[in-house]
Amino acid sequence: MQDLSLKFEKQSTLATILKFSIPSSFGAIIGMLCVLTDRYFIGQVAGREGMAAIALVFPYAMIINSFNFAFSGIAIIIGVKLGSKDKDGAEKILCTGFLWIFIVGILLTLFLFLFNTPILKILGASSSNISHAIEYTNFLIPIATFQIILGQSTLIRGIGDSVTAMGVNIFTGLFNVILDYIFIIKFDMGISGAALATLIATALSAFYILFYFFKSDVISFSKQHFSLNVKILKEIFRIGSPRFYNQLLQSSVITVTNIQAGVYGGDIATAAIGIISICRSVMNTSLQGFNQGTAAIISYTFGSKNYSRVKEVLKIQLYTVISVSTILVLLMLFNTEKIVSFFIKNDPPLVEFTVSAMRLNLFLMPFTAMFLACNNFFQSIKDSVIATRFFILRIIILNIPLVYILGYFFQEIGVWLAFPISDASVAIIMFFLTVKKIRKISSGN
Repeated sequence: MQDLSLKFEKQSTLATILKFSIPSSFGAIIGMLCVLTDRYFIGQVAGREGMAAIALVFPYAMIINSFNFAFSGIAIIIGVKLGSKDKDGAEKILCTGFLWIFIVGILLTLFLFLFNTPILKILGASSSNISHAIEYTNFLIPIATFQIILGQSTLIRGIGDSVTAMGVNIFTGLFNVILDYIFIIKFDMGISGAALATLIATALSAFYILFYFFKSDVISFSKQHFSLNVKILKEIFRIGSPRFYNQLLQSSVITVTNIQAGVYGGDIATAAIGIISICRSVMNTSLQGFNQGTAAIISYTFGSKNYSRVKEVLKIQLYTVISVSTILVLLMLFNTEKIVSFFIKNDPPLVEFTVSAMRLNLFLMPFTAMFLACNNFFQSIKDSVIATRFFILRIIILNIPLVYILGYFFQEIGVWLAFPISDASVAIIMFFLTVKKIRKISSGN
């Protein structure tokens, strides 16, 4: 097995972070091309109705992606085990984890196909957009298993191969762009073409990841380690549960926001959410790529008890994500109309409405960046209890109630303000708890 300490601990902290996080961030940004391209082409060919359908389906995609995050514990546990030189234990986690991925992915796919229409109606689909939503989800649902496997590209990064992990994301994004153009523009397949493009690109990348772990010289699939070990599954889910719950709760927030925005603003508000959600995702994904890179370093160095390096990595991470998110927000605030007009043509009322809503909804995104970085730290050191509690505080106790309360007093303006107020509040609390925790582990407790 390769000496991973050479990659995680023997270089300077900044050099190690750059080595892992730049490829991770770049790959994540390229990966977002597939989503951006979907939204762009759909906006051009389906207009307001298409964007409204995408807004409705976005929570659906997050439900599927939540199971990707449920299995993110695989990478963290393997990172800690490799840090403590337990290769055999790491391979048991790898094999058992992937076996459960196939089982859960197949069951999820069957469930979503059986209850597709009822779920879309719960998410707020109306007679004017449900046909578009069904058309899209018929191709989106089969992605489930492939999407969960693709999420394990973080594991490739966790074993020291950040370049390959980046390459997988780049391929998925760029190939999706090509297929989007072919299916939507050349074959005139509309919204279903966008989903089919994503399905094919995701499936090919997932197959490559499986091939990678059959050939890896760090850890690899081996027949004797495959088992339906429920104890290992529980450990994986315990670590991944905060992100799993967060995605499910986030989908509920978007659903509530869709419904309440529709109450006060009609279909134009629902279409606006389709554009706002993708802009928020671009910001979050850019920063989460950096967080994923630092997570691999924190997990390994925490497992090897190098606590001073854990503290140093976290410090650089916080400075970076807060600074970058602030720059992105400023760029968005000064170019909102150009950004919105990129997705929509020949619909000035929708553009005007979305510009105002986006500025209100996204102006406090640096606090979201702070929250995600701190939460990433707690998950990386396997402290999932704190991470889970704060996701619940963020969504259940603050965000969803604020959508209704502020909406009641300020109509759609209140709906847009619920997200930034809740994220800023929880981020401040989370930051102080993170400082307290890092001081505790730095002292050896």
